[in-house]
Amino acid sequence: MYRTLFVPVDGSALSARALPVAAAIARRTGARIQLALVHDPSAYIPFVPGEVAIPVFDQELVQSQRERDAEVLAATVAHLRAQGLTADGEVLEGTVVEALEEFSQRHAVDLTIMTTHGRSGFERLRVGSVASAFLTRATAPVYLVRGSGDATPDDAAPLPTAPLLCGLDGSPFSEAMLPHAQAFAAAVGVPLLLAGVTVPHAIPMAPFGAEALLADDSALRAEEAGRDDYLSRIAATLPAGTEHVCVTDMSVARALVELAETRQVGAIALATHGRGGFKRFMLGSVTDEVIRHATTPVFVYRPTEGA
Repeated sequence: MYRTLFVPVDGSALSARALPVAAAIARRTGARIQLALVHDPSAYIPFVPGEVAIPVFDQELVQSQRERDAEVLAATVAHLRAQGLTADGEVLEGTVVEALEEFSQRHAVDLTIMTTHGRSGFERLRVGSVASAFLTRATAPVYLVRGSGDATPDDAAPLPTAPLLCGLDGSPFSEAMLPHAQAFAAAVGVPLLLAGVTVPHAIPMAPFGAEALLADDSALRAEEAGRDDYLSRIAATLPAGTEHVCVTDMSVARALVELAETRQVGAIALATHGRGGFKRFMLGSVTDEVIRHATTPVFVYRPTEGA
C-alpha cells in the first residue's frame, strides 16, 4: 500500500484538481500527502524594453512572490489537515520539473498525482507541459487527472469505480507496469482489465507500387489468437476478477482510447519510455497519444532502463 503521495501544486484551480484524488487515496491507505510548490525566481524577472531586452532582477518582487507561494501552500496543507489527513508542504527553489524530480526522489514517493491539460500537436510542444516533462524523469508511477483552464477543485475527478484498463504489448517492458497498476487498483478498489491491440501486418502489392498495401489475413488471425492466449495467461496470474480484451486496429493509442470509452473504464494504465522534447514529438508515443486524447485519468509508469 502507499505510504507517501506526492502532489505538485502551483496555486491554480487546475493543479488543485489533484488534491481531492490524493485525499481519497490517503483515506483508504493511511498515506502521507507531500505537497510541493516550486518558486522559480526567473519567472518574475521583468525585461526593460529597447533595442536589446535587458533582464532586471527585482529582489522585492521575487521575495513578495515567494511569500505568496508560501501562504498558498500553507493554506492548502491546513485544508488537508482539517480533514484529518497527514499532510506536509515545501516551497522549492529552482526550475519546476527539476525541482519536482529532486523532491520526489528525496521523499521516496510511491505515487505522484497531478493534472494535465492534455494539449496536442504543436501547441503542446510550443507551450510545454509540466506533467509531460515530469513523466520523462519520474521513477515512481504518476496518476494524471485531466483538467481544464476553468476547472475548480470541486470539479475534481473522483477515484475510479470501474476497471483499470492496462495496455500490454507482450513485452517485459509493458508488463513492468502491472505490479504498480495492481497496487493502485487494490488501493482504490477496482479490478484490472488487460488490453492488447493487434496491428494488421501489410504486404506491398508490387504490381501497383509500394503505396498499395494489402493486409496479410492469415498472419493477422494468427497474431490475434496469440495475443488473446498471452493476455489470458497474464490474467491468470493476477487477482480474481481480472479480465482481458483484444482488439485490432492500425493505431494502438486510438484503440486504447476507444476501448476506454466503450468499456467505460475508470482509468488507463500504461508503461512509457519517457522520451522528451522533439524526439518524443517526432517518434511518437502511444502513452503520449493516449494522454492527449483520453477523457479518463491515465496511470503512467516509466520502467528503468533494461526493464
